[in-house]
Amino acid sequence: MKTSEFNRLKLKLIILLILTNLLIINVSANNATFKISKTDKTQIKGINTQEIFNSNLIDSGDGNTNYWAILIVVGGGQGYRHHALWGIRSANALKKVLINHGWEKDNINCLIEKEATTEGIFNAFKWLNESGEDEDDIILFFFQGHGYSLSEDKIPLDEPDGKDECYFPWDVEANGWSWDTYITDDELGIKFDSLKSKNIIGIFETCHSGGWIDGTNDLCKSGRVILTSCGVNEASAPIIARMRWLFPHYVIKGLRGHADKNSDKWVSAEEAFCYAKLPTMIRSTILNLAVYLIEPVPLTQHPQLYDGWPSHENNQLEFNLIDLTI
Repeated sequence: MKTSEFNRLKLKLIILLILTNLLIINVSANNATFKISKTDKTQIKGINTQEIFNSNLIDSGDGNTNYWAILIVVGGGQGYRHHALWGIRSANALKKVLINHGWEKDNINCLIEKEATTEGIFNAFKWLNESGEDEDDIILFFFQGHGYSLSEDKIPLDEPDGKDECYFPWDVEANGWSWDTYITDDELGIKFDSLKSKNIIGIFETCHSGGWIDGTNDLCKSGRVILTSCGVNEASAPIIARMRWLFPHYVIKGLRGHADKNSDKWVSAEEAFCYAKLPTMIRSTILNLAVYLIEPVPLTQHPQLYDGWPSHENNQLEFNLIDLTI
């Protein structure tokens, strides 16, 4: 094949990829949320007030709403140290936002690399229990690391695609990069259920993270809002120039105030998701096009949202997270 013919074929392929991915983005922009009301809640003026939010917290506990956070980062092996550095930057940025807006420093537990073993992660739930978290408290979880789809759905059988998803803790590295060490979505679901709090936000920056919210025994319960960086069959991408992961970069930027679409001086979990969704899809598509001719790996991300707050059946209100007046 002549060089000119090859270049024309290459150009046609690039144009086809662009058109295909733009079509994916257009469709996904309308359908990227998962189990969320058809109402775009960020458009409802006046509904997202803190008074209404407080009235919908579980009417139990000690009457004093405390805010807790567990931030977990695992890079995943000697060859992935940059993954850890990118995740650490995101975790530090998120911690700074929380503290700057009134969250108590002592109520934020960071598990970074060697601290984020299976035991360490599970002990974080014990730490919450022993610290006195109760029904009207608010808990934020941030998971950054390697995620994967298993080849089977372990008991209980609840996955629509017949596969559980998993998160790789530091044990993978400690055991000589053993892929037999993982925490499944079902196991994490049990740990979430062990908490008294009925107001939980989860942010998952892992490949295949959409799989954390597709099974009936996963994390989808009333009182929870779960944000995932991509769909169940997708990988997560970075912003290489910024040396950070793409989805949390925009979520955190939104939490700083950019996502306050209804101007009520609060940023909700739903607003942060809506702010991060489209730029994540667009920038991951651009990266996909840039690397496709070198290695045809699909990198376009379609972030997913499970919204079960204040309940799975009635999720018309938003889950306030950041007070911009502080």
